[in-house]
Amino acid sequence: MGLIKVHPGAKNLFLGSVGIGGEPTERLSVAGNISATGNLSAASFSGDWRGNVLSGEYISVEGVDIKSTGQTEDLFLKSTGAGKVVWDTIDVGEEIVFNNQNIDGNLTVRGDIIEYAADGIVYSKTSVFSKSLTSGVNTLNTFDKTQFKTAKYVITLAGGTNRTACEVLVTHNGTTADGTTYGIVDVQATSLLTNINVSVGSSYIDLLITVSSDCTATVHGVAHY
Repeated sequence: MGLIKVHPGAKNLFLGSVGIGGEPTERLSVAGNISATGNLSAASFSGDWRGNVLSGEYISVEGVDIKSTGQTEDLFLKSTGAGKVVWDTIDVGEEIVFNNQNIDGNLTVRGDIIEYAADGIVYSKTSVFSKSLTSGVNTLNTFDKTQFKTAKYVITLAGGTNRTACEVLVTHNGTTADGTTYGIVDVQATSLLTNINVSVGSSYIDLLITVSSDCTATVHGVAHY
């Protein structure tokens, strides 16, 4: 095989395959490292990238642009199950499943916390209910009564500088509900709480809260199924 003469500054055409450091298996095969001071262009790349961290305004993965500009906030990449990824949001009512046993740092939850038993059946549900109350009897809808067995509520009544706190334990059989109120604590001489009853509504377990004056009720409840 003879030498091929090239012409500096001109276009040079090699009709066969070129191997550097070994026999060519492609149009250009290099046995060793490649150093370039300019850009490297190709229709596609395969293999493992072991160089420096790729950087730029964006990269595209299977047609999805991953970039830091021009995107709205609070998006995450979600696999579609069809070999693709898409930008998506976590909408109200959607559930997120964590496979890790530990979560380091703060966890902010806007909505309910549902705990499942090993067989996938709902074991407990934690919710927060709030309502502005007027003097007299007020009805506060809480948990869906379907499959509901018992619940414990921590109730805080607040009106101005007045505060009343208590706990309520509730159970029902589908038509009749019963509960007990205990641990009533007041920071003022006259309690905001007059009485609490429970009832089974058409869809929910209701707390019937009687107060002595206008106030706001914040109820942290845990239902067990």
